[in-house]
Amino acid sequence: MLYTIDDEPYNNALTVISHSGAIEDAPELGRCERSGRTVPTSCLKKCDISGSLVLRHLLATSEVSGRVALPSFAVLCSVSGKRILQDEAEPSAVTGNLVTKSLLKNSPVSGKRAEPSSFSLCAFTGDEVLNSELAISDVSGKRYRQDERSASSVSGLTGHRSEFVTCQVTGQLLAPKEAEQCEVTGHYVRTGILEECDVTHKRVVPSQLSRCAATGRRVLSRLLVQSSVTGGLILEDVAVRSAVGTYCAPIEAKMCIWSGKRFHPEDLRTCSLTGLSIHVEFVAQNGSTCLQPLIELLDGVRRTADRIELWDSIAGRLAPFFGGGRCRVDAASLSPDQRHLALSIEVKTLLGLRTRNAGCVYQVGDTSVIGQIVQGKRSYLNGRSTFQRQ
Repeated sequence: MLYTIDDEPYNNALTVISHSGAIEDAPELGRCERSGRTVPTSCLKKCDISGSLVLRHLLATSEVSGRVALPSFAVLCSVSGKRILQDEAEPSAVTGNLVTKSLLKNSPVSGKRAEPSSFSLCAFTGDEVLNSELAISDVSGKRYRQDERSASSVSGLTGHRSEFVTCQVTGQLLAPKEAEQCEVTGHYVRTGILEECDVTHKRVVPSQLSRCAATGRRVLSRLLVQSSVTGGLILEDVAVRSAVGTYCAPIEAKMCIWSGKRFHPEDLRTCSLTGLSIHVEFVAQNGSTCLQPLIELLDGVRRTADRIELWDSIAGRLAPFFGGGRCRVDAASLSPDQRHLALSIEVKTLLGLRTRNAGCVYQVGDTSVIGQIVQGKRSYLNGRSTFQRQ
């Protein structure tokens, strides 16, 4: 059966007895809580907000969810223009307008919800933030979220925290144009703090530099080695290196008389024959600390005749050392720097009946003996001569 209420169509199924006109199975009736009318319950529907039973045509339908409610509970979404129910709407924190909840966005800064048009992107994080919560960077001119604001300790410039660097030395926040980068550590420091290495000319934080004890130059610490003599720091390029890899400053090096060169003190030995300081390369390989050319001359193993033209004058100068006995140079070996001669000397006393041997180091330029003169006798055993000190 079709019928209308307020010109709105409704229908119900009825059973009518034809010969009497009586109605069987009449629909159950109910009361519309808005109009007060008594109507079939099939014409009524519950308001989804108030719970009231109301004629269906008197209810408003949400264009978002399809839910229904009394018109007093319906509003228009200010963004979409669609009719929605009151509990499907939320006032914008920016405009105050009612907006469908699902269309509102949350600010990660304040948690406030508002229309999409009230948001913009932070250029640094990519976050969508309320326009009122964005600021413009003094450093780059870009927009950034205000809760991530930082400021230069030097100039007061403001911007996003990712645009600033921290001074490694002072701990201050700096804009990039107010900082310099250490060429060794890569860290940033305030302009004016970096110092230049006198060797590499790299600009670095002061903590990367040390002073060379030998030259006084401020250089990268990695270029310095420690003296095993005094503990001072010296540039490796100017330091004197020992055979085992230790170092000393040039001023701490000692002279090897035989070579005329300066060496690390650890590489020098005292010749047991002359008392002179000599480098280990010139020490005899027989377990002693003798000057090798000299002991070889005294043993008769070496018979070199270097600077033979000087031998007679040298013998004359050495004679007083042997109590007036006659002496002659029987072999001589010239040092690498050609300033010294190792001498093997034959000394005869008692009218030539007694023969001794002696050895010394003679300084050619000063025509003088340096160090001690060693005396002894050359003996022969198993066809081999050996010098015996007396």
